[in-house]
Amino acid sequence: MDELTSKLTDLYQEHYSQLLRIAVLLVDDRASAEDIVQDAYLRVFDSRSRLRDPDKALAFLRQAVLNRARSTLRRRLVARKYLPKLAVADSLPDDTGRGLDRAVLAQALARLPRRQREAIVLRYYADLSEVRTAEVMGCSQGSVKSYCSRGVSRLSELLGERV
Repeated sequence: MDELTSKLTDLYQEHYSQLLRIAVLLVDDRASAEDIVQDAYLRVFDSRSRLRDPDKALAFLRQAVLNRARSTLRRRLVARKYLPKLAVADSLPDDTGRGLDRAVLAQALARLPRRQREAIVLRYYADLSEVRTAEVMGCSQGSVKSYCSRGVSRLSELLGERV
């Protein structure tokens, strides 16, 4: 195994759970989130020969996860548009203590516009700086501040408490 392959393997093992949590918060489905992280890692691994700076592999991997999550959400929107409406929801939220809070938060996050949701997840959950969040999202630092401010305000309204 060459050095870059070893570095990518270590990177995957160290950051898998963080990337998975980011994906879960973005797509609100653990199985899809696991697929997104796996697919993102495979894409980064397959394109490792084009990776100029191995120290930026984590940033490249985060961006790949974000892009795959966006694609998944786009596919879901198209699928929902063409599916018949069901009278009853398939699953009920988990009502076990802490799980209920997560379910409520996940539902509230799902109701935010995509860019606000991405900014909040990357900024506050993944604990990225405003500058790094702006780089990952492909927008200005001011836009990140605006998305976060509006998203937190909307979350506060949806949850009925200050977030």
